Amino acid sequence: MPLQYSFEITPNIDQDNLDGLLTLHPQFISITDRNHDMDNLIQSIKIADYVHAHSDVDVMIHLTGIDKDYDTVKQMMDLMQNHDVNDVLALRGDKLSQNDSAIIFSHADELVEFIKKEYQDVNIAGTCYLNSNDEELHWLKHKVTKGCTNLISQFSFDVNDYVDYLNRTDVTTPIWFGIMPVISKTQTQKMLDLTHATTPDKIIALMNASEEEFGEKGVIYTAEMINKLEQAGANHIHLYSLNDAENTKQIIEQI
Repeated sequence: MPLQYSFEITPNIDQDNLDGLLTLHPQFISITDRNHDMDNLIQSIKIADYVHAHSDVDVMIHLTGIDKDYDTVKQMMDLMQNHDVNDVLALRGDKLSQNDSAIIFSHADELVEFIKKEYQDVNIAGTCYLNSNDEELHWLKHKVTKGCTNLISQFSFDVNDYVDYLNRTDVTTPIWFGIMPVISKTQTQKMLDLTHATTPDKIIALMNASEEEFGEKGVIYTAEMINKLEQAGANHIHLYSLNDAENTKQIIEQI
């Protein structure tokens, strides 16, 4: 099976970069946001309308559950349906500063189950985590049973994390492996600090390069990760585009 790829964007992407990403013909574009409220969803819907009008690319919108009740989820799902958005990434979302008893969807699988019950024809994606322990892998299967038809993984800068996960998991649901492009020294350092991701020796060496050298070598590093992952048996790549069409294009051209 030829390698398939998708891109993730944020709602504040400009038109030039969106147009540039569409010319690369991804399987789908996902629109992320932290806990989506209605105003942010409307902005994502505008992007979805534009993508549908100018390409045959599918759109997936992220939907968090921890900050919503049943009626809000239905209202947002109905709006997506009215605009031909039939793919949703169901997430728990960031923890809120309220009593747990007030939260209806405290885990992503509860949101998955509700959406699947109310909207049988919607394709529901879920997240999975590299370096998962046995309990986390158990709950992943539970989420798939509830209705996830696709999975998107967290990112790593170490291809071994992806390969190990590919060898450990036995779910048959397609996994789109999340890849964070190594294109900016500042951005990469920020991601390393935020996620405590594994830092391979090559990344450590890159951090000593100039910003200009880092970008050029980082594109090569990112493409090499994807190629090694494909050789290991992966069929789907989810590239966090950082709303940057040119760097995304450079990576895709080397795959």
